[in-house]
Amino acid sequence: MRVLLMPLASKLRRFKELDEILRGLKILVDGLYDSESSPSSREEARRESREFDAVIALALTGGIEEMLLGIGEAGKPLIVVAHDQLNSLAASIEASSKLREMGNPSWIIGAWTPGARKRIESILRGIEAALRFSGMRIGLIGGISPWLVYSKSDPDSLKELFDIELVEVGRDELYSKFESSKVDRDLMDKVLREAKRVEVSEDDLGEALRVYQALKEIVEEHGLDALTIRCFDLIEDLGTTACLALSLLQDDGIVAGCEGDVPGLLSMILGRLLSGSPIFLANVSEVGDDYISLAHCTIALSMVDEYHLLTHFESGMGVGVSGRIYDGGRVTLLRFRPDLRKLRAIRGTILDGNPSKALACRTQFRIKVRGDPRRILEDPLGNHHVMALGDLVDAVKSFCMLKGIEAEIL
Repeated sequence: MRVLLMPLASKLRRFKELDEILRGLKILVDGLYDSESSPSSREEARRESREFDAVIALALTGGIEEMLLGIGEAGKPLIVVAHDQLNSLAASIEASSKLREMGNPSWIIGAWTPGARKRIESILRGIEAALRFSGMRIGLIGGISPWLVYSKSDPDSLKELFDIELVEVGRDELYSKFESSKVDRDLMDKVLREAKRVEVSEDDLGEALRVYQALKEIVEEHGLDALTIRCFDLIEDLGTTACLALSLLQDDGIVAGCEGDVPGLLSMILGRLLSGSPIFLANVSEVGDDYISLAHCTIALSMVDEYHLLTHFESGMGVGVSGRIYDGGRVTLLRFRPDLRKLRAIRGTILDGNPSKALACRTQFRIKVRGDPRRILEDPLGNHHVMALGDLVDAVKSFCMLKGIEAEIL
């Protein structure tokens, strides 16, 4: 993504303090832009913005409203950094009001407010995610699990809203590649060496790794950016599970989800784009007054402090991953509504990253959340929720603004 910095001032540049203010504002945004331009007219601002993906405008003085509108007319997301002197904020508010009326995305950041740079960085992450979210090819392997009675997205809506192509891959293709795949002994040794505890046989581990090899081949042959698989069929048909395969694919940078849940997969993709890290897709297992518990049998191995290789919870077969995070940190929970017109985001902090319930999936987290988690029960958007590392709410808001999606923040 290419970002243009535009310091803007009126033609009445008679204030000696202007240079000092400019230096301070440039320090604030240092490293966040690729090029710089100082236009003197609306047309010039429009013309110079066209080649960039986003613009950061430094509102040095009042009287710059026309130039801010020129940036908006170029159709570029605009972050206006304003300060508390020289009518900077007044001009920013006036122009941003018009830009919103015109349907142009813009944000005003108070330069000297706490967390200003972090908010600018978050908005830029949301803008970049909106750019990268489009044009993807995602795989639906084996179809949608029959119990996902609500969590289904229309392929036409995917194409219309996000220019995302849904590639359907049959089970026969996966099974054929599984049968011809061989166990990567080096990978097996690595997975075993780094596991804290192993309660499965090498034969079972080898079968799980063959699923990984087969899915990697499908990703490469179909040019997929992400995939979701109707994974429970593998238990009956192949006597193994996809849990470890999905973990390893995530470590490879390939977003990989469970049960053919396409809205869940899109939530995973967004979480990955915003956080730059692997993400955890899970069942909601408990909702308390101020916490949510999540559980599933797969998680990226690089996302956790340690992992145990156990069997898959429901079937007692194959390989399930029990991942643990001991140093609880901030996280964001995400969930698209299946019609893709709404996205819920929940700020949280990991309270307990140690599995403790015997009658739940192998990887379990209890997360203290802001707001009222009972919204999940009162207005559910589907079961699977995504846990991404970090506070991503500002980035989510900017993504949703650019994509025309309703954002609900708990």
